[in-house]
Amino acid sequence: MFRLKTILALLLLGVAGYVCKRVFPPYFANSQLRDKMYEEARFAEANERSAEQLRDIIHGEAQRLDIPLRRDDIHVEKHPNAALITADYTVTVDLYYYQVDWAFHPTSER
Repeated sequence: MFRLKTILALLLLGVAGYVCKRVFPPYFANSQLRDKMYEEARFAEANERSAEQLRDIIHGEAQRLDIPLRRDDIHVEKHPNAALITADYTVTVDLYYYQVDWAFHPTSER
């Protein structure tokens, strides 16, 4: 009986580890993209960047992070003191037998 519980516990731990391995990278990449959006929006006026330049920078960062974000899905609104950058994209997380579509909506607001 003790061996069965140990095997089940190790199996459950392995499944949890596999799920974390598949779910964590998209979440972490989204966090990094959101930080880049915040940084670029905050200093957009000081760096004298246009909306198109901001869109190109964010799109390049998304490609670097392997985020499936199209350039058209990045929205930039310029204001006198800062900019507002938003994006919408979906990542499909493959959990072997089950696939989950995970929608992300990062923004430059804090």
